[in-house]
Parts: sequence; structure tokens; C-alpha cells
Amino acid sequence: MSLVAIVGAGEMGGAAARALALRARVDVIRLIDEKDSVAAGKALDLTQSGPVRGSDARVEASADLAAAAGASAIVLADPAGSSEWSGERGFAAIRRLLKLGCLEDAVLICAGAGQRALMQQGFDELHLSRRRVMGSAPEALTATARALVAIEARVASNQVALTIIGNPPDKMVIPWAEASIGGHSIASMLTAAQLHRLETRLRGLWPPRPSALGTAAALFCEAAVTGSRRLFSAFVALDRDNGTNAPVCAWPISIGPTGLERITAPVLTGRDRVIVDEVLE
Repeated sequence: MSLVAIVGAGEMGGAAARALALRARVDVIRLIDEKDSVAAGKALDLTQSGPVRGSDARVEASADLAAAAGASAIVLADPAGSSEWSGERGFAAIRRLLKLGCLEDAVLICAGAGQRALMQQGFDELHLSRRRVMGSAPEALTATARALVAIEARVASNQVALTIIGNPPDKMVIPWAEASIGGHSIASMLTAAQLHRLETRLRGLWPPRPSALGTAAALFCEAAVTGSRRLFSAFVALDRDNGTNAPVCAWPISIGPTGLERITAPVLTGRDRVIVDEVLE
């Protein structure tokens, strides 16, 4: 039986639970929040609407962080009535999950757009496994990028393949050289001016809205539970060539039950390489 625990029943956590319930690829979804009435209300709503959607996923609620034990994936989202987990409060939540043993076999997915710093703190101070902790927010922005390219090229967004690397919004790179539309190079279908305009607009769309962030986290959960050959743009900690650990940044990866399974090295232009080198310093 597959279990996903979502820590925080705020807008983002609710969106993640809703996306998981709708897609019905996870057996049990557990919303965890100190405001147990909020978590219980959202769980009840999703449970009652399940038969209408044709979903048999079980949605539960709890006020106890220990309820995350046994989960294949744990989403760090946003507490009810508050912003995403961050700072000392967010670090305390991760530390408690670690102390409870919840992170021994689970993949921890940091869903918030501002949780890159929290991930870095977890790696530096708690020595969390860099293969089992990742941030899903870049994938939400990547989905927006695909939609914008589709509008510009007048195609369906599912025909667009691209990724985002670096640190959005200012130190962000889209490797256009390997991006494609229906298998054809984007560079052959859109002008340099169009691509520059898309990049500029995309920077103004960071951070994504809670619903997009929650949905992206749900996709990561499914990949962690069932495995996936799909590439995701994710916040991860990379290994430098000299063996040291680079700062957390967005990079294309594939995800499976053990967490990060594969890191892809995108083709970069000289300008892109300069930006990426600055991020990895």
C-alpha cells in the first residue's frame, strides 16, 4: 500500500492532496496539520468527491507529525492559515521528521518556492540524504514555460519539451538548444527575440501560485512511489567535479522510489554556462 504524507494543510498542501486524489495513483494520502479541523475538513471533502471523480484513493487527516511514518513520499507544504514552511519553524519540522525516523525510507519533497534555503540548511546541519530530498517548485515554473512556448508557437503544451536550471528568477537558464516542439528544435521554430521575450516574462512569474506548486509536488510524489522515466526540473544538491557539494539549485532529474535516480547534463551556450557557473560556486 502506497502512502504519501503532506505536512501542512494550507493552500499548497490542499492542492497537492487534491491532485493526488484526482489522479488516484497513490493508495493513501495523509494531510497533517496542527489545525486538525482544517486537515479533516479537506480530507472529508476529497473523500466525498472521490466517487464522483472515479477515484478510490483514501484521504486521511492527522494533527501528529508522527503520522508521516511509513510514507514513501513526504511533502513539506504550508501550514493551514500560514505561508510555506520556512526559517526556524520549517527547520524544526524537518528536524522532528528526522528524529521520528520518518525520513529513513521516504523521499522528502519541499514544495515551496522559497524552500531552497531550507533544503540547504537541512543538508548542511542535519546531513540529510541529498538523494532523498528535492524541491519541486522549479517544475511548476517549467510547466508555465511550456504553456508560454505553446501559445507563442500555436501548438499544444504537451508537444513542448524543455527544462529550467539555476536559481529562479534572476539566475535562471532555459537550455533552448535542446528544447523541442513535437521533436523539432524550438530554435528552428521561434526567433531569438521570441525566446528572449519568453524568458523575460517567465522571470516575472516566479514564484508560482500555491495551486501550481502543490500540483508539481503531487507529480514528484507519484514518481517517488511508482518510478518514472520523465525528467523533472527540481531543486537538488549536485556534486562538483572536485567531489565537493554545490549549493542547491534547479536541475533536470529523474525520480524513483529511492529518490534522485539520474541527473541530466543539459547542453549550454557560453552565456548559459557563465550563469550556471555562478550558481554552482
